[in-house]
Amino acid sequence: MKLVATGALLSVLISSAAFAQTVTSAVPHGEDDPQTIVGGRPDGATVVSGWFVSPTFGTTGWGGALAYSPGLRGGIYLNRRLAVGLTVNGLVNSDSHLGKNEGGNFGTYGGLLLQYIVHSDRLVHLTFESTIGDGRWCVSDNNSDCVGKQFIVFEPAANLEVNIARHVRLSTGVGYRFAVAGSGDGPSSGDMSSLVVRSGLVFGSF
Repeated sequence: MKLVATGALLSVLISSAAFAQTVTSAVPHGEDDPQTIVGGRPDGATVVSGWFVSPTFGTTGWGGALAYSPGLRGGIYLNRRLAVGLTVNGLVNSDSHLGKNEGGNFGTYGGLLLQYIVHSDRLVHLTFESTIGDGRWCVSDNNSDCVGKQFIVFEPAANLEVNIARHVRLSTGVGYRFAVAGSGDGPSSGDMSSLVVRSGLVFGSF
């Protein structure tokens, strides 16, 4: 009886080991690998998968009043998930004035753009981004001599993108500009920090 029981136990163990080996060999290599931001390829390599350039237009607050912010951004895509680029934005409001040799109450800001794209192959998808950089606000500008102050900016945002055509997308989103003002004449950090609503067309190879 002991011999039969021992034989049955060995048979079960051998069958279980054979079944486990069969299942393991049927699982493709890399299926259990964790998903990462840039490791989208089976071999784990990070590749440039495209490029983009996008004219934008936004509305925001500045010094407690409505301001307008035209801009331009461009960069490259990595594994169709991460975008790395540069952005520049203008700032004008109802007090802005520009002449031949003088002007005032206008500014620019921009810097490094980092963006994460969620399911870019879908008709409608989301992107999450951050702009880290600096800017300059001119209270008065006489013969290209700007009197104002510099500021550091961090601007996170969430966007909704629509694939209009193979090389064209429509993007619209909302973010918040956190600004830290330097010394000099002009608005404070609180005046510079505000909600930003921005839209644009994205042209490129996706």
